[in-house]
Amino acid sequence: MRRRRTRLITVLAAALLLAPAPLPAQQPSLRIARGDSDTVISADRSRGYTAFPATAVFSALGAALETTPRGLRARLLGDTLTFEILSPIFYAAAGPRQLAAPVYRKNGEIYIPGQLFTDWLPAVRPELVGYENGTLRLLQPPPRRDSQVVAAGQGTAADARARTENTNTPATAPRNTTRNQPRNAASATRVVIIDPGHGGKDPGKIGPGGIREKDLTLAIARRLADELRKRGGFEVHLTRTSDTLVALADRPHMANRWKGNRPAALFISIHANSAASKSVRGFETFFLSDARTEDERRVAEMENAAVAYESPAGDTHKSDLDWIFNTLRNDFYVRASNDLAELIQQRISTIHPGPNRGVKQAGFRVLVGAFMPAVLVETAFISNKDDAALLGDAAFQRKIAGALADAVEKFFASHEHLWTTDAAQTAAGTAR
Repeated sequence: MRRRRTRLITVLAAALLLAPAPLPAQQPSLRIARGDSDTVISADRSRGYTAFPATAVFSALGAALETTPRGLRARLLGDTLTFEILSPIFYAAAGPRQLAAPVYRKNGEIYIPGQLFTDWLPAVRPELVGYENGTLRLLQPPPRRDSQVVAAGQGTAADARARTENTNTPATAPRNTTRNQPRNAASATRVVIIDPGHGGKDPGKIGPGGIREKDLTLAIARRLADELRKRGGFEVHLTRTSDTLVALADRPHMANRWKGNRPAALFISIHANSAASKSVRGFETFFLSDARTEDERRVAEMENAAVAYESPAGDTHKSDLDWIFNTLRNDFYVRASNDLAELIQQRISTIHPGPNRGVKQAGFRVLVGAFMPAVLVETAFISNKDDAALLGDAAFQRKIAGALADAVEKFFASHEHLWTTDAAQTAAGTAR
């Protein structure tokens, strides 16, 4: 156990923040119309995309702004938005949201991608904010409490409890019919978080003809999300919906926020395997535990190497260490993850011409801290020309997505007792 903890602490200490690919440049300025006053704020486009100085924009909007050790927090239009430097992920009361480009610091000022003000804010608060022809207009005065200074750490948890309707659902997430239900352990909502591996400047492994793992995993993840939504009864989230780099450590944290207090949730990370020998092919599914073989360690090291593309994260919080230890100690999730992996292998074996390499276990960083059954699927070997051809074929991608959807559906059906019994709910809650 001591050696296990030492290895995991080392992995966690190496975890880094994300730096996604930039967007094309957009408007040169933003006009904010609030009551009788108009403020024009110039954009910065030195990173290749439009961003605005946070202090000027949020002040013009009448928001309370507070710096944090990692970024800033803005109290705006009845919500608390938390941003971190070098990350496109920000947090609202309803959970994590993703911009297509990261927040950054320049000459002592923090800059926010213009997408937040031109797209996201008008979409989630159309009754209060409108955007047209370069002008962001407040349609009515913001709530009075926005002008008050927000104390450090205040607001986020309380807002999340107070707001039961997810008004901040991003365009890429489904408008789920169960979003008005209270988020508690008794909720029957089946939550599926799909994690397309790699992305942005991290291409993953490169196959014959320049085929990239990051493109294949996103294609399969999108097809899986569409399939689950078509079948109905699932609330589906993707950790990325475009060619963006998301830090390994952020992915399970995002999953936990989407899950909330609901026990019926699972996490699937999609990847393509690679080996020095071009003859090796097939599929395998991992869950989080100590690697038992050299090959299991090899795959974990290969996937964990994605942290090299991220930006330094700084100090590690003690709570993250607690998450690791609690996850490993929680037999409930280990057993359930093993069951999910078995079902995935069974279903893929019906459509995959390559060998079934079985269920395996290893210390994947992307699975650490996910408080739910969590697996990593190596769909095929991109280093093998036959497997690579399969991965690049749309028909095979649909078959893989269908097999994964079958496994997800069967897992929830066969583990229904885990979501309804008091014992299971208690076990799932102890890690939190």
